[in-house]
Amino acid sequence: MNRRKPYNKGQWQVARERFRIEAFAPPAPDAGATPLGALIPGALKGMKLDAHAQVSRIAEAWPELVGPQLAANTRPAHLENKLLTVFVSHPMWLFELRGAPAAEILARLQAQCGKNEIKNIRWSINPDPPAR
Repeated sequence: MNRRKPYNKGQWQVARERFRIEAFAPPAPDAGATPLGALIPGALKGMKLDAHAQVSRIAEAWPELVGPQLAANTRPAHLENKLLTVFVSHPMWLFELRGAPAAEILARLQAQCGKNEIKNIRWSINPDPPAR
C-alpha cells in the first residue's frame, strides 16, 4: 500500500520549475515501491546499535566488575558475535589476565549481562592509549 500523498497542483508546479522537469503531470505512485519506514529496521540492525548499547552498559559497570586497578588499565571496546574485546594499557596485562582472572571476569560479566550475551573475552593492546 502506497502511503505517499499525491502532489497537489501547486507543489508539482513548484517542483517542476525548481528541478526543470518537462512533464506537465506528476509521476504516478509506484505500487511496488518499498516504503522508507520498512527499510529502517534493517539499516539499524546493520549498524549493530544494540551491541554498542551493551558495551556502554558494560563500561559503566566495569569498575565494579573488575575493581579499580584493572578498571584503570582496561576498558571494554566492542562486542561482536558474543565475543567481548577488552583493551589493556600494557602488554603485561595480557599475561596477567589469562587463565583464572579471565574466567572470573567472564563469570561476573555473564552474571550481570546473561550467559547468552557474552561467551568469551578477547584481550588486546589498546590501539589508542590515553595521553599521560
